[in-house]
Amino acid sequence: MGKHITLNGIMAAVLKGIRAAFGDVEMAPYTVLVEREGYEERLYPARKWACTTMKGSSLKELMTPMFRILFNYISGKNSPNVRVDMTSPVVTYVEPDPTTRGPATMTMSFLVPGDHQHNPPDPGHKSIFIENRPSITVLVRQFGGYFNDEVLTREVKALTDSVKKQDEKGVIYDKYYVAGYDPPFKLIGRRNEIWFIKTMTEGEEDKLATGITQAYDGVQVEFLESAGAVEDKVKEEDMGKLEAKGCTEDGQEGA
Repeated sequence: MGKHITLNGIMAAVLKGIRAAFGDVEMAPYTVLVEREGYEERLYPARKWACTTMKGSSLKELMTPMFRILFNYISGKNSPNVRVDMTSPVVTYVEPDPTTRGPATMTMSFLVPGDHQHNPPDPGHKSIFIENRPSITVLVRQFGGYFNDEVLTREVKALTDSVKKQDEKGVIYDKYYVAGYDPPFKLIGRRNEIWFIKTMTEGEEDKLATGITQAYDGVQVEFLESAGAVEDKVKEEDMGKLEAKGCTEDGQEGA
């Protein structure tokens, strides 16, 4: 019996991996705001993510144990013992030690799928927490293949150079996200990304507020104009009926 369950578990994991390889999983939604040379700016809406955190000097060494914790969570090792669908990408937030001497803090996260967003399964374990991540704007560089710590260092530098070349404001360079979209056995066409968080400057906040106000005012004007047109149409039809009855504008019958 134990062997049969183990095989079922392996087959389930393989099937999930195959679906992930061909894109048959729920993806974290985003909107591309701007495309620039070497990167693009995206807006991710607020969502809940299942997360686990570890400390270490190598992301490559921590990826497997962190992934296993989160995979067990979506496989049913949670308080209600329910299975949760795999989502993509797997995102890891890297926070290097500010002294450069200690280990980095790394937080891997799975997007909670849409059918569990309002009420994610309770992890039932202190190593996992549910993060209510607010909407964020990120600058994204995409790269392929398999990666290790050296590759990440190179890609982070490449994104840094591209962003600074554009003189972007409000960018956080010393912390970053690493996003992976594919299972290990996908050999070609792999998709990985580095994300830098971009905070909104005061000018951008004012511009956004102005845009919202203008949009609201535009809707109001359009609504009032539409209401006025309807009112004029009703008056025109009523006047037509009155005239057909031989009545004056004040409703009195004519001579």
